[in-house]
Amino acid sequence: MGSDKEQYAKLVCLFLAEQLRTRKISLHRAADIAQKVLNNINLLNDEHDFLRLIKELSKDFEELFRLEDRVFFWVEANERKNMEASVKTFAIEVIPQDPKLALEVMLEAIKEEVKLEDLKQKFPMFSDYLQRSQHG
Repeated sequence: MGSDKEQYAKLVCLFLAEQLRTRKISLHRAADIAQKVLNNINLLNDEHDFLRLIKELSKDFEELFRLEDRVFFWVEANERKNMEASVKTFAIEVIPQDPKLALEVMLEAIKEEVKLEDLKQKFPMFSDYLQRSQHG
């Protein structure tokens, strides 16, 4: 199991432990949920798959509705963190040749509402860099 999948399993386990501690769920029900997640964990390729799994399982396990929001915010935070890391590596590479472009991308990236797709559309060189770094 990859580290991302371990992270997803850990989030579910921590959630179930909290639900058990606060007596919001029975041990049997927690075990059922944990088993269902474990049965599907190898189907997950990314955080969005994890969020979809939690939403799907919420249909059978209403307790997971409380986890959905947490997973959504976790996914959003990770996307932001990954975007910032990409911008940082881009800026480090580009600054010697084009400091103005590096600064523009960084200034745009620090805006709260900006997503990676926005940066890729606004800055074609950044988009090209991301494609090169994924295939290189």
